[in-house]
Amino acid sequence: MGPTTSGDSLQGLQIKRSSTSEQVADAMRTMILRGELAPGTPLREVALAESIGISRNTVREAVRVLARQGLVTHSMHRGAVVTRLSEQDVADLYRVRRALETQAIAASADATPDQLAGLAQAVQELERAAEDGDWDRMVDADWSFHEHLVGFLGSRRIDSFFDTIQAELRLCLSILDRKEDDPDELVAEHRELRDLLLAGERERCSQVLCDRLEDSELRLRRIAATEWEERPGA
Repeated sequence: MGPTTSGDSLQGLQIKRSSTSEQVADAMRTMILRGELAPGTPLREVALAESIGISRNTVREAVRVLARQGLVTHSMHRGAVVTRLSEQDVADLYRVRRALETQAIAASADATPDQLAGLAQAVQELERAAEDGDWDRMVDADWSFHEHLVGFLGSRRIDSFFDTIQAELRLCLSILDRKEDDPDELVAEHRELRDLLLAGERERCSQVLCDRLEDSELRLRRIAATEWEERPGA
């Protein structure tokens, strides 16, 4: 009898695509990023388990998943709460963004046609979302653009790391007053970055990106320093 192969040993194994805790974590993540669970909100295991009809252990594991993603923080006196970023946290995240995204622009010299097409597609989705006045889709398209940009670095580890950074920053974006924003301006900014990149004007593209990131950072740092402090339970 010959040795058992890896394929033979996996015969009959049933793979569940997503555990209950992962589904709960995904649902809670969506609520957090949409602002339905505001920064500083306590996540009570008993109340959550009863409202969803699942065990406390499942809720606990879901909260652990969110903690690994930086969306939940454990407080000694309040237990698990939705993460509230400090002004310094925002500054640190943008420092990392500048480093990664400017390197990605430099790496775009070797980008494949598919990578460039993905970036262009994100801009198209942003344009469609702006026409529909759908801010949630606009934010998604914005992040998709920057994910494709960082993808030029060709590192799965960096992609995963950047995804965590984006999730943390969306905690700030979730409480922005969108009445102050101009959809056309956001679209124009991304079109300019795309066009500069496709034209090979990487130095100019990096400068435009850094200027945009600086404006965004200052706005989010003001939110972290003031608005969250004024929120109940913050």
